[in-house]
Amino acid sequence: MTKSDANQRFEEQKRDLEALQAEVRANNLALGTKLKELEDGLEKARLLLTRDSADVVAQVQGQQQKMAELEGKMDEMTHNLQGLVEQTAKAQATLDDRLKLAATAKPGEVALDPSQIPGDKAAHFSAAYDAYKASEHEKSRALFAEYLKRYPADDKAGDAQYWIGASYLVQNKPATALGEYRKVISNYAKSPAVDTALYGMADAFFRLHACTDAKGAVDALVKRKPSKALEDRAKQLSRAIKDAGKEYCTS
Repeated sequence: MTKSDANQRFEEQKRDLEALQAEVRANNLALGTKLKELEDGLEKARLLLTRDSADVVAQVQGQQQKMAELEGKMDEMTHNLQGLVEQTAKAQATLDDRLKLAATAKPGEVALDPSQIPGDKAAHFSAAYDAYKASEHEKSRALFAEYLKRYPADDKAGDAQYWIGASYLVQNKPATALGEYRKVISNYAKSPAVDTALYGMADAFFRLHACTDAKGAVDALVKRKPSKALEDRAKQLSRAIKDAGKEYCTS
């Protein structure tokens, strides 16, 4: 190989090397561009994923909050429903009590609500007597009758029975009053109320024009030596019976 051939061969190799270097640089530039595009794509994907994840988290949190609100409302509704059930049960029990009282009440009498009956014995008697003084005779009788049920052996039981009879006499129902007065004498013979019951019987008999029976009740009362005030009333009634005459008295 001549020197000229060698130089030519060197130049050719030099050109090939420069071309290869140029190609390498071009490839590197293209690779860098692709790498940049890939990095940009990855960054966009990361941002998108982060944003989507945040949206999902926000949505989940929102749903959780709504669920908590619904559970709170459900608890409140359950509590209110339970309270309504309890109120309904109480109202039903009160209604049942009133129906039972109404079923046992006599015609023309009132059925007491349990709340109207004092738990204390003395207060119970006072409430019944106050009703009598206020001319609430049906209520008075109901309270006195309940008193006799609760305290049948009480010292004031005879008095309670007497006031039941007296309430009928005040309402000008002497026949009914007689039956109640007789209960004082038969059921509470040792009670001080026997004296007033005898006077009440005499008054009732007289109103029924049964003068003989009225005089018999007055005589029985006087023999018992009642209080001065009651004795005076008995004497007045005795004179009224005597003055009534046959036109008034049927027996």
